Amino acid sequence: YLDYLKACKHLGIDMSLKQNLFPKDFQRWHDIRIDQYAEQKAIEEANKKQELVQKFCEVAEKYSLLQHNKRSAFICVIAKSPVDLICEGEFLHHCVGQMQYDLRFAQEESLIFFIRTKEQPDMPFVTLEYSLRNHKVLQCYGEHDHKPSEDVLHYVNKVWLPYANRTIKKLAV
Repeated sequence: YLDYLKACKHLGIDMSLKQNLFPKDFQRWHDIRIDQYAEQKAIEEANKKQELVQKFCEVAEKYSLLQHNKRSAFICVIAKSPVDLICEGEFLHHCVGQMQYDLRFAQEESLIFFIRTKEQPDMPFVTLEYSLRNHKVLQCYGEHDHKPSEDVLHYVNKVWLPYANRTIKKLAV
């Protein structure tokens, strides 16, 4: 009965009416209300997901200037959608496509970038999480959460990070 009451409340059903509070064919009305509740929750979740994707894309566009493709064997590109995070995580066998990285990105808490080689710019290689608050790299991992090679870490810390921090300061002005 509690799930029926929860569903009715969520659906805005007037529970002061006896026919709603104690329906004659309770099992039938229980099933109807539970189905209606599930449908409404699915619609609400789809709308939330759509809003998240839209916000994610807006943030990616806003910070696209932090991408880097100059004088190095590596490039740095920003994730463009939550699907990008999922694909990256699945390919590299780490958690970037899970654990609400998409939400943190959309809320501008941290940004996710992909380090690629210039020879294979579409091939997942290293994933980087950047803190917008602290202007530093929070995580930088390759396949199976392995630490990247020294040349990649040099690129991230000595080339890309200073470039990103200079660019962030310009965006703030």
